[in-house]
Amino acid sequence: MPLLRKKPFVPVDLPPDLKADEEVFLNVLTKEIFRDYEEYFRRSILCNSLVWSCEYTGRSNLTLSEALQSEADAAEHLRKMPVVLQQAICFIIHKNEIASLTVFVDEVLSFYRTRFLIGETVEIASTDKGSSRKSGIVTDIMVNPDTAFQHPNQIVYKCSVEGTSDQVSVTGNKLCRAKTFLTRERVKLLAKCSAKKVSTDPPLYAVKPDFVTKLRLDDENFNIPYLSDFGKSVPKVNNKRKNRDGDDEEKKKSRKLKKKLENGDAFKADEEAKEPRISAEERRKQIELQKARRKRERQEERENQKKMQAAEQLFQKEWTKPREDLLLTDSQDLPDIAPVRTALPVSLFGEVIQVSEFFHLFGVHVDLEEEFPHGVQIGALEKSLINNKQEGLFCDLVGRTTRWISTELMILVKSAFFVMSRGRGSEEYISLRALKAPSVQIQ
Repeated sequence: MPLLRKKPFVPVDLPPDLKADEEVFLNVLTKEIFRDYEEYFRRSILCNSLVWSCEYTGRSNLTLSEALQSEADAAEHLRKMPVVLQQAICFIIHKNEIASLTVFVDEVLSFYRTRFLIGETVEIASTDKGSSRKSGIVTDIMVNPDTAFQHPNQIVYKCSVEGTSDQVSVTGNKLCRAKTFLTRERVKLLAKCSAKKVSTDPPLYAVKPDFVTKLRLDDENFNIPYLSDFGKSVPKVNNKRKNRDGDDEEKKKSRKLKKKLENGDAFKADEEAKEPRISAEERRKQIELQKARRKRERQEERENQKKMQAAEQLFQKEWTKPREDLLLTDSQDLPDIAPVRTALPVSLFGEVIQVSEFFHLFGVHVDLEEEFPHGVQIGALEKSLINNKQEGLFCDLVGRTTRWISTELMILVKSAFFVMSRGRGSEEYISLRALKAPSVQIQ
């Protein structure tokens, strides 16, 4: 289940006196039942808030549906890892004291990268040159019980070759598994899913009970032969070549200086010869001083970064607060409004605007497009009202408007007479321009 504010989410219990035919509110995501709508609404808001986190991947700032999807994707990713590997990894957590999952992941990758398990599908290298690898399944592991540490390449595995009844015995360096089975991402995801912290001081992790039951970790027959080698480092083989003549360090340096002199780099050779030798203790002190200086620089850089982040958060918090308009620092002055200059009286300006709006809406019906292709502007109205000529602009506007109004009145009278003559009643509505259309529509 996803975590709510980094803590386990505890759903609400069912009401004890719940009836079978009772109407309730069901939250689909949490599978909770509420009788009160306010409680159901608050839980729905909480489910859609960015306060959830995925328990397996550690992703935060998610809604509940996103966190559930993240956990489903993590479980699907784990299904691609063989069950044998899951058992072996969880068995180590179950039988050992694990204090850090990060260190545990590194140790598991190093341990199982060169070791294999019974029932695991592997690829067997052929001894014949030029032949390809063969797929097989590990059936048995043979280790030497007398040795304190068994080198991975010395462990003998019995494998059954796929597709045949042959049994082969090979060492660990002749086997390999698919690269996608054992990766850091999957091991880390498995450790987070299967383990939980049972103690904080000292830190200690244990396998969850459901994983113990699912993977049968308490089964007496389940065992890993080389588990005692876990946590022990593999001894490294020194492959450095020795000097052929057994020369010591002084002879090696003298040879380098001689070579530089032969190449003409005498100045550098002389400087290196004069350079005083530094003891191991002084060199160790210099290295420690350099480490301390780098650590101090990193600490200062982290502190500066924290201060910058805190300042930015404070600025964002102050910036998002609601403020009065007069307190805003980025306010701008209103633009200067140019006054309307007209020869008409100011008291008649509103009526002129109404007449202009009338011509704008009904100018198409009045047939004014020929004289006024761009519409009747306020300037044209002003000129028609001021001009006192008989056949001026005012006469054209009034004449055309009067003819249009009289025509519309005549259509209205004819329509009313037509309806009343048919006995349909005067409450029916007929479009004023319906008689001009090819067919009359009566609604």
